[in-house]
Amino acid sequence: MRSLSGKSYSGKSYAAAAGLAVLPLVSSPAVAQQPTALPAITVQGATLEAPRPRSATGAPVEGQTAPAAPAESVGTGDTVGGAPAYTIGNAVSVVTGEELRNQQVRTAVDALRSLPGVAVNRSGGVGNFTQVRIRGAEGNHTLVLIDGIEANNIADGEFDFSNLSAEDIARIEVIRGPMSGLYGSNAVGGVINIITRDGKGPLTVTMRSEAGSFGTRDLAMRAAGGNDNAHLAVSYSLRATDGFNISPTGGENDGSRIGTFTLRGGAKLLPGVTLDFTVRHTEKTADRDGFGNIFDPALAGTLATAFDDRSTLGNRVLLAGANLRWDTPDGRFTQEVRANHNGTVTTDTDRTFFSRSKNTSENDKVSYLATYRLEAPGIKQSFSGRIEKEDEQFTPEGTFADGRLRERGRIAYTGEWRGAFADRLFLTANVRRDDNDNFQDFTTWRTAASLVLRELNARPHASVGTAVKLPTMFEQFGTDQFFRPNPGLTPEKSFGWDAGLEFTFHQGRTLFDVTYFRANLTDKINGFFFDPGIGNFTAINLPGESTREGVEVSARFKLARNLTLGGAYTYTDARDPNGQREVRRPPHSARTDVAYAFDGGRGSATLGVVYNGRMDDTAFVLPFFTPSQRVELSDYWLINATASYKVSPGVEIYGRVENLLNQHYQETFGFESAPIAAYAGVKLTFGGTDGIGARPGAAR
Repeated sequence: MRSLSGKSYSGKSYAAAAGLAVLPLVSSPAVAQQPTALPAITVQGATLEAPRPRSATGAPVEGQTAPAAPAESVGTGDTVGGAPAYTIGNAVSVVTGEELRNQQVRTAVDALRSLPGVAVNRSGGVGNFTQVRIRGAEGNHTLVLIDGIEANNIADGEFDFSNLSAEDIARIEVIRGPMSGLYGSNAVGGVINIITRDGKGPLTVTMRSEAGSFGTRDLAMRAAGGNDNAHLAVSYSLRATDGFNISPTGGENDGSRIGTFTLRGGAKLLPGVTLDFTVRHTEKTADRDGFGNIFDPALAGTLATAFDDRSTLGNRVLLAGANLRWDTPDGRFTQEVRANHNGTVTTDTDRTFFSRSKNTSENDKVSYLATYRLEAPGIKQSFSGRIEKEDEQFTPEGTFADGRLRERGRIAYTGEWRGAFADRLFLTANVRRDDNDNFQDFTTWRTAASLVLRELNARPHASVGTAVKLPTMFEQFGTDQFFRPNPGLTPEKSFGWDAGLEFTFHQGRTLFDVTYFRANLTDKINGFFFDPGIGNFTAINLPGESTREGVEVSARFKLARNLTLGGAYTYTDARDPNGQREVRRPPHSARTDVAYAFDGGRGSATLGVVYNGRMDDTAFVLPFFTPSQRVELSDYWLINATASYKVSPGVEIYGRVENLLNQHYQETFGFESAPIAAYAGVKLTFGGTDGIGARPGAAR
């Protein structure tokens, strides 16, 4: 393999090379302007334990100096509880709502690009199907949670990240490694846990509007207010674009329209008893190109690429959940009853084959969670247990489907123990049992450890566990006409582990981490296999073992009070059972982000640089898409620059440029990506401490 500079390294020495490249930055002298420490980070999605109530004892979590939840950010709705990151053994990356807004991220997938262990693939323009893979696993091996609701589409096990607006997100947690011991199916490569903004704080109304390249129009509105007794936030965002041509030939632009409505609220019903609820509805329509050139005899024998036609796709996703929580006065015992619903409808109109499809998927889940905490001198423990019942329904309709309802369900039992010893060693152990209606039952587990060595400014951390991925509803039940079910399918199984070392320098102003990971996968499912014996497509388990291993490097520096630098690099070696590299997994990826504030915080500027290395993909030969062959997609650099300025209280103007180098690249073979683009807009804030008419400096 080769480094970004062209020098050759072995797999084991690549981590050392990446570390040496960062050491000069780590050991550089402090700048003249006295910097402050990096902000403390909490993580919510890596443990079963219910977040400790802040008001129960007023004491910090785990007896540390970090509070049980971050300090209240008045009016922002970004207060999120959880465990301090240094108590978590898993490798975790966190993107805050403040970072999303400073970088003017409009779809959450753009914040995930080239984070440690993360690869992104979009099949065309904004609104087209977008996958996120973690540590070389498949797209449907990434579990996505939004406010505790499983958001994956049960029809194919995927989450289409083109549906995910970043407008109302308070935090994104990327938890890497097998997590089925906590969450069950899908959590093979890792979990992406998304927490939206609540309504706590003074009554505030914000309005934002922007316009830019490709005829893009963007509008967002939000109203929020409340306190611990009652709070409510409601928002709506709409992004529409005429798009660009995603086909390598022709001149048809492919547009999209995505609207997202969110409602989140809560109330204290009795002392220690709270009710929280959330509703999120997304509706998307988008143009897509098919492979209309299959009918041109002159193109026989060439590779199939996107070809201009009038095909369209649509998504409608409804996520809704309610959580009733009771805490004892001393905060030792917490109980939660939660009910969640995920309703996803996907539609597709194919102008090439004159066909239409509509798939309706529903997932309903009810659970009970209890956490009990014990404290003794030098030892803190928590014991958590959860039982949940899950019901899934899938109905395929359209030209090649029968319109019949398919159903399945399961009951799962999960237990967790967490221990903190001498304020240094933090251990976590999970076990989960899934009793399935029409599959074999299975048990998964996970353990993790974190050791704080303050004398060395170091923190070793590690995790190990197992994971499973159930066959999707589509793979299990088929559509009766176009796709035949395979009753002999078995779940995919994985075992994985990681070990890393984190260093903290300069009184908390520098954070540097290196992590090695390795995982295998057996019984991998080929979900679109043509079986000559039945004369139709079906799904099969493949023999052999797929392997994934690599190194993740991340660093963050507080260079000054108003200047922050972050960076990441990942080497991934993902192989199929035949020893070939898995498609759409770049062996090398990296990113750097710089954030600068000026004029007392009234202005901000960011620069983001993403590198995606060369990677393999699969191409199909016309006219019948057989045989297939391997192709190599070129590497590319993406540079995005943003700037914003508060011209007066409550009035902010901003602008950004995306793909500053105007890179020509493909994330999926045969589909073009967006060229250079520019956007500008204005944001108005009414009410709160920094709204229109507020005294300058009052918010600070």
